[in-house]
Amino acid sequence: MEITVVLSQENETLPKAELLARLKTLEIDYEIINEYPGIIELNVDANKEQVIGLGSHLGYTHEILLTLSKTTPEEVETSIKEISWKEHIKDTFKVRVKRMGNGEVDKDKTERLIGGIIKQDCQMPVSLDNAVHTIKLVYTDPKICTNEFKEDKVIGYNKTIITELLIEQDKRHFFDNKPHKRPYFHPGSMSPKLALCMVNLAHVKEGDIVLDPFCGTGGILIEAGDLNTTLIASDLEKCMYEGTKLNLAHEGFENFKVYWEDVRKLEIEETVDAVAMDPPYGISTTLGGEDTKKLYTEALVAIEKYLKDDGHICMASPHYIDMNEVVENTPLKILEQHSIRMHKSLTRIITVLAKK
Repeated sequence: MEITVVLSQENETLPKAELLARLKTLEIDYEIINEYPGIIELNVDANKEQVIGLGSHLGYTHEILLTLSKTTPEEVETSIKEISWKEHIKDTFKVRVKRMGNGEVDKDKTERLIGGIIKQDCQMPVSLDNAVHTIKLVYTDPKICTNEFKEDKVIGYNKTIITELLIEQDKRHFFDNKPHKRPYFHPGSMSPKLALCMVNLAHVKEGDIVLDPFCGTGGILIEAGDLNTTLIASDLEKCMYEGTKLNLAHEGFENFKVYWEDVRKLEIEETVDAVAMDPPYGISTTLGGEDTKKLYTEALVAIEKYLKDDGHICMASPHYIDMNEVVENTPLKILEQHSIRMHKSLTRIITVLAKK
C-alpha cells in the first residue's frame, strides 16, 4: 500500500524519526519513495487497519493518507477523471485541498470543481460537516522564490498527490492531557506531544513494561499507559512520587508501581522493555547536590541492568551536556539524537540508546 504522511514541521528531525520508529516497533516493512517539506511518501506492507493503528499513536504526524494517484497541478482535473470513484467512495464525501507551504492555489474553486467531477462518477452526496470519505489533494514539491531580503516564499507546486484520508491526529488528546489539567501539576512538565514522541522513540508497544526513573508528574508514563503497558516509576522527590501516583490513577491506569527512591538505588523485580525519561539538570536539591553529567552516567549504569537486551532508552537532556561523554563508560551506545528548542536559553537533546 502506498501512503502519504503529513508531518508536523515544528521540528526538523523528530517527526520523521518518530514515524520510522513506530513503523519498526509495529514490524511494518516500509520503503521511502519521496520526501518534501512536511511530506513523506511511503510504500508499506500493511493494510488499512494497521495504518490507522500506526497513525493513532503519533505525536508529530498530522495525517496519514491513502495515495490514489500522482499528478501535476495543471493535470489535476484530467487525473481525477481517470480514477474510478465508484470503487473508492461508497458514502458521503468531501474534497479538501492541502497546500504545503501556502503557495498560490484557489482552494475553494478547486474543491468545488473536483467535488463535482467525483460526485458525477460515484453518485454519492457531498457532506462538508460529516463526510465518511475525505478526498485530499496535497500540493507539494514547492516552487520557491527568494526575495531581495533572502526570504523564501512558495509561489507554486510541481506535484499534486490525490489521496483519501485514513486517519488524522486527534488534537483533543494533547489538549485534554496538558499538564496543568492533571490533579497534580508542577511547572516545567513536558508537553504531551513530546512525551508521546519519546515513548515512540523508545519503541514501546502494547503490553510492554516501561520504566521512567525520573517520573516527575508522570507525563511520559501517561502516554505509554495508553498502549496498555505496565508502568514503573520512581522519583527522588516525595511530592513527585505522590503526584505521579495521583495522576496515573486519575487516568484510569491500574497496572503501575511508583517508588520514592534515587534511581541509583532503585531495585525492581522486573526487566523492562523500554525506558523513557527526562532527568533533571543543574546542581540542585533535586539532584542531591550531584553534578549533572555524573548523575546521568550513574543513572544509566543502574538502569541498564533492568533493560532487556533488545530494549531501548529514550532520554532528554540539556544541550550543554555531551551525551557521548555521559555514555562513554556505560554498557550503552547512542543510536540517534535530535534537538528541540524549548526557549531562548534551552535546547533539549533527545537521545535514543541501546545496549552495546
